[in-house]
Amino acid sequence: MKRFICMLLGVLLAAGLCLGCSREEVAPVEVSSMAEPAEEPGAYKVGLVQCGSYAPLDVMRESFMSRLDEWGYGEVKVELDYQNAGDDGKKAAEICKQFTRDGRDMIVAVGTPAAKAAAEAVGGSGVKVVFVGVTDPAAELGIKNLNAPERGVTGVSDRVDGQKAVEFAQQVKPGLKSIGLLYDPEDANASAAAKAVQEYCRQAGLEAHVATAKNTEEAAAAAQELCAQSDVLYTPGDGVMAKAAGKVAEAAAQAKKPWLAGADALVQSGALAALSTDYEQAGNKAADMAVQVMVGTQVSQLPVYFFDSWQPWVSLATMESLELQLPEELLSAAHYPA
Repeated sequence: MKRFICMLLGVLLAAGLCLGCSREEVAPVEVSSMAEPAEEPGAYKVGLVQCGSYAPLDVMRESFMSRLDEWGYGEVKVELDYQNAGDDGKKAAEICKQFTRDGRDMIVAVGTPAAKAAAEAVGGSGVKVVFVGVTDPAAELGIKNLNAPERGVTGVSDRVDGQKAVEFAQQVKPGLKSIGLLYDPEDANASAAAKAVQEYCRQAGLEAHVATAKNTEEAAAAAQELCAQSDVLYTPGDGVMAKAAGKVAEAAAQAKKPWLAGADALVQSGALAALSTDYEQAGNKAADMAVQVMVGTQVSQLPVYFFDSWQPWVSLATMESLELQLPEELLSAAHYPA
């Protein structure tokens, strides 16, 4: 009976993952023979690592843990050690190395810096890695085959398609001719997202003005300059933009230019609108994959997951202050900050 339950769990998980697969993915293989999960409390040891506190990262981590509970893989079956390295990459590397030395069965990494530290730490140890919130897993984690990940590393990307981001900007600003791109160059996810937007601007014949900022002061100055040059300001989600949100919003408001973002949290901080990954669902998907690994699925049978649809967010207060009227089609589909 227990073996039947495990098999059923594996099939349900595979089906659930398949429902969200993007057109770039191959659906996970259904596993006909599942290993039974350990029954002793704390028998499956998981290290959970995150770098810093930023709303999307926190949402992904919290939804991951909630989803484990939903599957019955809470603290009764899983011994979970959560460590936050702050903004210290070296500390993240040491945390992951310690997880490996401690004999953790799996490292769950939230965000690109944590995922890079985990992938490098496990080496050939056999410790599995499930990541969430990595925009470009191939470039950042060295995964050569996203459909059959090697090295025991797989997970969920938070990539927002560059073409969709630009088309969203065109929907917000009909007749759009130029976009001002502002991001933290030290944030791998933001850099990858900005590059994708810039590439599609080139293809679409739009002018892209690009600036980078490593702190609030630089972000404020760059936002003013870009707003003067561009029809809209676009920022992918990153920690610098989150901290500088008040200054960036002020620059956009003074210039009467729409500030668009790649993360819903920035709409709550002053951006007019965002086309955003559903970070709660990202955490859920990562937990689904982690449980599949726990019940015996090979990591190579779990393709890296990419979303193929994203959530539009709109701030009605910012829209009113800018004296704009967004298309009804967009407003009817949008999510709104509380």
